[in-house]
Amino acid sequence: MITQFVWVALLVIGIIVSFRSLKWGLFYYLVGALVFPVLWVGEIAVRFELVYCLWLLFLLFAERMVEGKPFYWHFILSRYGLFLVTVVVATLITIPVLGEANLLAHLVSFYGILRPLIVMLLFLNISFDEEFLKKVLWVFVWLNIPLALFTIGQSLGIGIVERITLLGYTSPWRTPVFALLKDIGTIIRGTGVFESPVYNAAYFLLALNLSGFLLIRGGFKPFQRLILYLSLGLAFIGGITTLSSTFLAGLLVCAGLFVLFVWPKYQLRFLRFALVSICIVVLIGFLIVPRLSESPVFAGSLRYQVERIMSGNVLKTRYDPTTGLLKGTYQAIMERPIFGWGLNQKEGAFIGDSLFTSLLYRSGVVGLGFFLWTIWGILMYATRRRHTRDMYGAINQIIFMFSLLLLAVGVGQSGFFTLRIQEWYWALVGMGLNRELRLLHKHGGLE
Repeated sequence: MITQFVWVALLVIGIIVSFRSLKWGLFYYLVGALVFPVLWVGEIAVRFELVYCLWLLFLLFAERMVEGKPFYWHFILSRYGLFLVTVVVATLITIPVLGEANLLAHLVSFYGILRPLIVMLLFLNISFDEEFLKKVLWVFVWLNIPLALFTIGQSLGIGIVERITLLGYTSPWRTPVFALLKDIGTIIRGTGVFESPVYNAAYFLLALNLSGFLLIRGGFKPFQRLILYLSLGLAFIGGITTLSSTFLAGLLVCAGLFVLFVWPKYQLRFLRFALVSICIVVLIGFLIVPRLSESPVFAGSLRYQVERIMSGNVLKTRYDPTTGLLKGTYQAIMERPIFGWGLNQKEGAFIGDSLFTSLLYRSGVVGLGFFLWTIWGILMYATRRRHTRDMYGAINQIIFMFSLLLLAVGVGQSGFFTLRIQEWYWALVGMGLNRELRLLHKHGGLE
C-alpha cells in the first residue's frame, strides 16, 4: 500500500512540474525513469516512465497545437521509424503462421520499442540551455552514489535494503531477486533498481564512463571533482557486487574507449585521472571488498566470472549452437531470416538476453540493418560535434562513447533497450540533435 501511494504521489508531482515547465518535466522524467519504484497492479508491474512518457507527449502536442509552433524532426528518427515498421510487418505476416495473437501483449511490447522514438522526439522539441545540460549530466552523477550504495547494501544482506528492493524494485516476470533470496538467502548479486544484475552492471559501466570523461574534461571546482571521484569509485565497487561478466568484461571496453577517444586530446589529464582513480578504487576496495569476500558464495562467484573471461568462455553458455540458451532462437531465426518473427513468441525461442539475437528474431536482417543504420547515423553525427567546446560537444562525446559501449555489452544483454538505461541514452541523443536543427531552422535550412 505504501508503494502504491508513493508511486501515485510521484506521478502527481510530475504532472504539476510539467504543467509549470515542460523542460523541467523532461528533467523529472529522467530522474523518475532511473530511480522511481515500480507499481504493482495485480500481477502487472507499471513503471513510472511508461505512463509519464505518454503524458509528456500529450502535453507537447497540446502545446504545439495551441501555440502553432513547428515540430522538429531528424533523419535519425526516420531511420529508427523504418526499424519499427519492419517489426510491425514481421508481426503481421507471422501471426497466421503461429495461429494466435495476444493483441494487448503485442501493444505493450511494441510500446517498449516505440518509446525510444518518443523520447528522442520529446527532447528534440524543447529548447535547452547550457546550464540545463550540465544539470542533466550532474544528476546522473549524483544519483549514481545512492544507487551504488543501495546495490552494495543488497550484496551485504542489509535487511532494510532487501525490503525496499522487494517492495519497489521487483516485477513478476523478472525473477533474479526472488531466485537469489530463495537459493542463497540474500541478494548477493546486486540488482540495484534494475531487477537484474546484468542490467545493473551495464548502468555502472555508463556511470564510470560519464564520471571519468567529466573528470578528464576538467573545469570543475574541488568539491565537484571530489563528488565525481566518489561517484566513480562507488560505481566500480557497485559493478563488482553485481558479480556480472558484463561489468568485468565491460571494464576492458571502457578502458579501450578512453585510450582511443579521450587520451589523444587530454594526455596529461588522462594520466592524472588514471593515477587518482586507481588510488580511490584501491582504497574503497580495501574498505568494502573484504567484507563482501567473507561470503564464500560471493568470493566463489567472482572468481568464477573472472575465470570465464580469462578462458574466453564467457559467452559459451549463451551462444554455443548445440548447448547454449539460444539454441532454439537460432533455429527460429534460420526459419525466417529476412523479417524475423516480429512480436510473436515462437515456442522454444529465448529472446531476452542479447541485443543482436533479439533484433534478428524480432525483425530479421532487414530490421537489424535499419537499427544499426540508426546507430551508425548517431555515431557519425556525434563524431562531427563532439569536439566543440560547449556543452553540446560534451553531450555528443558522451553519446559517442555510450553508443559504442552499449553496442559492446549488447552481445550479452539488451544494450540500447536496457530497463531504465534506455530512457537516458535516447534522451541524450535527442538533446544532442537538438541544437543543429534549431540552428538550421533559424538560418532557413529547414522548412
